[in-house]
Amino acid sequence: MAASPADVAKVLGGRKALGRTVSVTDDWIDMIAKGLPSSAIDTLKAQVGLDDQTMAAALGLSTRTLARARSGAQRLDSVVSDRLYRLARLVAMARWVLENDERAMHWLTQPQFGLGQRRPVDFVKSDPGAREVENLLMRIEHSVYS
Repeated sequence: MAASPADVAKVLGGRKALGRTVSVTDDWIDMIAKGLPSSAIDTLKAQVGLDDQTMAAALGLSTRTLARARSGAQRLDSVVSDRLYRLARLVAMARWVLENDERAMHWLTQPQFGLGQRRPVDFVKSDPGAREVENLLMRIEHSVYS
């Protein structure tokens, strides 16, 4: 099961944080193109428990650029917004598959055998990487040895 658009929105703070209700994928396409609010970084960072260095790396930013992005009320550019969305999508999917927030956050931040002993959070920078994490989660959901 892929995470629903509404599930992903919840990870980023929902309507209050995003400024609108998200119910279909087209909503995400528009929001990513316009840029997500920078406050969504802190919302996701707090939920997953990532340090600044890991969060910056996942978004393809330096820690200084991450700090600047978080310091204002501006919108993120579309590339960073897309990576933030990908990470939120993986968080939502891990929560659903692993049926527990704590297990999901632990799983996302620890090396996984099915990913060559790399952490799922490190795969967010590219769509193929995120898809690989999604495939592993689907194998876990269907009890396929990974």
